[in-house]
Amino acid sequence: MANGQGQGHGGADGYGYGPGAAGGQGAVPPQNPYGPPAPYGHNPYAQPVPPQQPYAQQSPAGAQQPYPAPQFGAQQPQPQPQPHQQHAQPQPQPGGFPGPLPRRSRVAVLLQFLLQWIYAPLWIAALVLLFVVLIFADYNGSGPSSDGWLKVNRTFIPPRRLKAELTGRPEDWERYVTPILERRIAAAEASHAAGGGEVQADLGRQVAVRLAARLYRGLGAAGVVRIAERHGWHGSPVGTDAGHVGLVRRFPAPAGPPAPAPHDPPAAPGTPWGPQPTRSALLLPFVFLFQILYVPVYGLATFWVNRPEPDYWERWGARWTVGPRAFRAEFTDSPAAWDRHIRRILQRDTKRELARTPDSYAKLAAPDGTYYRRIQLHRATYRGAGAHHALRIAAEHGWTLDPAYTPDPANSLRLCRREQR
Repeated sequence: MANGQGQGHGGADGYGYGPGAAGGQGAVPPQNPYGPPAPYGHNPYAQPVPPQQPYAQQSPAGAQQPYPAPQFGAQQPQPQPQPHQQHAQPQPQPGGFPGPLPRRSRVAVLLQFLLQWIYAPLWIAALVLLFVVLIFADYNGSGPSSDGWLKVNRTFIPPRRLKAELTGRPEDWERYVTPILERRIAAAEASHAAGGGEVQADLGRQVAVRLAARLYRGLGAAGVVRIAERHGWHGSPVGTDAGHVGLVRRFPAPAGPPAPAPHDPPAAPGTPWGPQPTRSALLLPFVFLFQILYVPVYGLATFWVNRPEPDYWERWGARWTVGPRAFRAEFTDSPAAWDRHIRRILQRDTKRELARTPDSYAKLAAPDGTYYRRIQLHRATYRGAGAHHALRIAAEHGWTLDPAYTPDPANSLRLCRREQR
């Protein structure tokens, strides 16, 4: 029969109970459908293992694949690269110094370069005329808060900078700013050798250089710092802004060259620590009278000269001028007169230094709260008595040689006194 008992219903599609079906009569009982799963290799639904590529090339160590390989099955832990295999990432510049500034228009640069030969002389002539008017007018000292209108060089483009302004290439800007930076660095280091620089808490001294952005526009402050590092300098956040870059170099305290102690025998005349030759008593009155005329003339005629010596005017004054207080001591050349003069100047400078509060030395104080008060005696103060005699008088008031400076008794005597905050 078509629908006999021997043929299960729906045997063809597995829903019947006939002999053709899995659940038909007389068939083997089905296995437990909830039993343990078959092994991974016999799982019909498992993802196939990708075949090995016989022609695959081995990537070099540390190389980064442009596209990640597809993952099959469970993800295996990837081996971590060794430290020597990692690529060095670019480090940020110290202090976050900015890069090149926006490039100026070539048309504007050319117009400024051509017109500056007309307006720069007129500008200088107008400034001279203005100063003449202020001298004869009733000027009360009020005026603009900034002195930028006085500095014509800020708007002047030298021919050596024209190429860098037009091309905007960093290499052109580096060729232009490198000699300027080297001259500034040499002048700052010469100033340190002459006693300049800011004293630090560790008795070292720090000198600084500051460049305007117009000198390195296409190179950036970071490029200027890179050039300065070749000469032992580094960038400083202090003094660096949108229009300037600050550079500093710190020099350690001197090793302490030999210097006489206050209780040592007096130094011989003519030696650096002994009495120096004084000027003629006949010439001294003329110097005292005519210095009123030639000192202003020399100052106005040479104010534009850049001198690296921080005490240049003191040295020049000790040679070509004489003060009212030192006139008697040098005119008589008496040891007693020089002694009184040294004590008077030392008392004046000590009183002026002690007027400063301890809080003003906060940046120069050591971790234990100690700091140094500092004064300086110039050669005109102790010329006829000698630096050693002045050192002996200063020791009576607690002053000693300043360890932050190399002694230079032929020109000045730097003294210090240690105190506690």
